[in-house]
Amino acid sequence: MAVLTSGLQAGSSAPWIYSKWVQAPAQGRSERTFFRFLDAAEALLAERHWHQVSVQEIVKNADASVGSFYNRFNDKTALLHCLDGRIGEECELTVTGLIDELEICPPLIDNAPAIVVSLLMRLCTERAGVIRALDMARKMDGGDTFTGMGPRFDGALEMLAAFLAQHNHTVAEHGAVAIVRAFRETFWLAREKLLYEKGAFDDGALHKTLMRHFAASLQG
Repeated sequence: MAVLTSGLQAGSSAPWIYSKWVQAPAQGRSERTFFRFLDAAEALLAERHWHQVSVQEIVKNADASVGSFYNRFNDKTALLHCLDGRIGEECELTVTGLIDELEICPPLIDNAPAIVVSLLMRLCTERAGVIRALDMARKMDGGDTFTGMGPRFDGALEMLAAFLAQHNHTVAEHGAVAIVRAFRETFWLAREKLLYEKGAFDDGALHKTLMRHFAASLQG
């Protein structure tokens, strides 16, 4: 689930995934500006919390105007939803790529849970600012609008779990639902350790801890 791909970029022929929050740009230039806003916001979130980042700072870092921002987003919250969607799409693409690799090299399937735990750790490290902002938004609205990492992230986990339930004999006996739950709970723990308890573990020790948590979660 780590960021192995860059998601939709300007000029991409892939479907527009942000339509719930912003209209699809009519021109490539407008689309590039849209992604500059996302990149600018994410760069600021790597250094500060969501409530400390202003629209004016996002606009400045994107080398755009306030008017162009509000031509695309109703407010800063709409931009955060778009960042959530981009991470979710990247997770989907990463899982699809991983499944393709596992199908090409079946001996890797036994190690798939460990690979996924490593990817979850990378996700929490590389996208810490956005994940932290989503956590804050979820707490502030009581989970009514923000539920965490969003449905596309859950969909990626479900796709992976369905594959492992058919091909990984170690976890298959627990079923896809239990595998999804175990990966989701492992992600939550990785998020807590890497975002809010920095320095508590080195990577190797944390990976072992997360693998034990994954195995325990499988048991219900």
